[in-house]
Amino acid sequence: MKLFLVRHAESIWNKEQRIQGRKDPGLDEVGIRQAKALAKRLKEERIELIYSSGLKRCSQTARIISKQTGAPIKFHTGIEEIVLGDWQGKTVEEVRKEYPKAYKKWLDAPSKARIPGWEGIPKFMRRVNRTFEFILNRDSATSVCVVTHWGVIAAYFSKLLNTSFDWFFKRVRVDNCGISKVCYKDGKTIIQHINDTRHLKEKR
Repeated sequence: MKLFLVRHAESIWNKEQRIQGRKDPGLDEVGIRQAKALAKRLKEERIELIYSSGLKRCSQTARIISKQTGAPIKFHTGIEEIVLGDWQGKTVEEVRKEYPKAYKKWLDAPSKARIPGWEGIPKFMRRVNRTFEFILNRDSATSVCVVTHWGVIAAYFSKLLNTSFDWFFKRVRVDNCGISKVCYKDGKTIIQHINDTRHLKEKR
């Protein structure tokens, strides 16, 4: 199986630097252009099936991909973004001012942050890993696209690389509509690339 993990296109709140979590803003105009460029690129990969988070920023991205590739979409709550509690809906600057210690800890080691009402990294990691096990074992499709969120991609690659979520979070960038490709063959797992954005040139 070839697995293409895609972060959703730019949302209204991405542009505003507003923390999303499980809140549900849709794509902005830039995001729609990004998603169309992404879909055109993925058509070359002969995508057979799309799994998507049900949140608008992902579902809108997934539908644009589906329209271009003809692949059906399955929505799954297991690949929705981490719940970020009281931070959701606030701008980064508001969080920095209202929760200075927790925000600093989030930047240094997110698993140790104390965010009121959040899901927490261990619980989030278990959810994400269970969902990817389901996807890998459930379908016979050989080319699958997963439209999801930055946190979900970080959680899954942390497991593949046998490292911590904190390590990946601090060191690896995943842009809106960046493509990460993993191949599973003969019992081997091969990461071919992370955050490929060649298709996004001049799409802002």
